[in-house]
Amino acid sequence: MKKKISLVVYYALAQHLSSLPYIRFLYRFFISFRCVLCRNLFNKMGKNANIQPKVYFGDGSCISIGDNVGFGRGFTVHNTILNMGSNIMTAENVLIMGGGHRYDRLDIPMGQQGDLPKSKLTIGNDVWIGARVTICPNVRTIGSGVIIGAGAVVTKPVPDYAIVGGNPARIIKYRK
Repeated sequence: MKKKISLVVYYALAQHLSSLPYIRFLYRFFISFRCVLCRNLFNKMGKNANIQPKVYFGDGSCISIGDNVGFGRGFTVHNTILNMGSNIMTAENVLIMGGGHRYDRLDIPMGQQGDLPKSKLTIGNDVWIGARVTICPNVRTIGSGVIIGAGAVVTKPVPDYAIVGGNPARIIKYRK
């Protein structure tokens, strides 16, 4: 019952609460309020989360995050079992897509063939994901120390300490 109430309050009210950063009291209160609700919804949630407005994650039961994780405004997760390490920053409008639709049969329309199961994505520690990044369903891992440039479309796993960008995302260089 507590999860259902938290889910309704989050999507009906908390995700819409916004404040300008210079009104520090309200800004911090709204972030704290969203975090309290998400602590009831997520499978696991570490300390010092920062959940900005308009973050969408379904019912939250498939989300596990470590310490110091920030979800930028408009962060969205669809059909994904998401495990995030610690010290992760995400900018605005990051989209993590999972699952998908079946399309094997030609005798019936794709929309009637059913859905694929949820995808699994593990993101390591100390990761920075830029604005408007899209992470596609077949990506299973994003390593530790990774930087994903703004607007990138990630279509395959990203190794540790890689800096990637573009569409499709390619390794630009390594941080080491």
